[in-house]
Amino acid sequence: MLNKMVGRKIMLSYSLFFLILILFLASPVAATFKQWTDVEIKHPIRVNGAVDNSILANITVRNPNNEVIVPFLAMTYNSETKEHNYTVSSGDIELTGTYEYTITATGSGLNKTETFTFEVTPSGETGLLGFYFLAIILSYGLMGFDIYKQDVTITLLGSFALFFLGLYVMFNGLDSYKNYLIDGFSVITLGVAFYVSARAAHETITA
Repeated sequence: MLNKMVGRKIMLSYSLFFLILILFLASPVAATFKQWTDVEIKHPIRVNGAVDNSILANITVRNPNNEVIVPFLAMTYNSETKEHNYTVSSGDIELTGTYEYTITATGSGLNKTETFTFEVTPSGETGLLGFYFLAIILSYGLMGFDIYKQDVTITLLGSFALFFLGLYVMFNGLDSYKNYLIDGFSVITLGVAFYVSARAAHETITA
């Protein structure tokens, strides 16, 4: 009977821990790009509904500070995808926020300029604050449940969830936010996880 109860506790802890892990790994990907990564811009340009590889396209890109980071440079035509491409270097994607780019297409009787935007966030995702708050509540809720039950095994597993949460937030921020406040939260979370796991390990050794 005792072994069954211990087994159920361990299974519950693992289930909650992996639920938090799945929430992070299976988060929906928004139509944004991650900070400090290359941004590949692809556009099909058609004349009267047909692709024309003789069309020349130039692109200008401005960062959230309205500074030009790509000054009217030629895009490359990809014959396989039938699109004009341009890759913005990761070194120019240093700011988070809204980037604006303008494409000017000429040729085959076409002379047109259109403006588009894309978002850059620390994690490459946006509009997911509710998801992140759910993950935080689950992580700290699991830790609170562990402390309430005063079970060393469950407490250690709960601290692993907090370690994962703290590291994830430290490197990826919360949604489109990454600042000193967010960094402070991640450090505090890691500190709590370290303290709880160290205390649980000490109690296990001295028991």
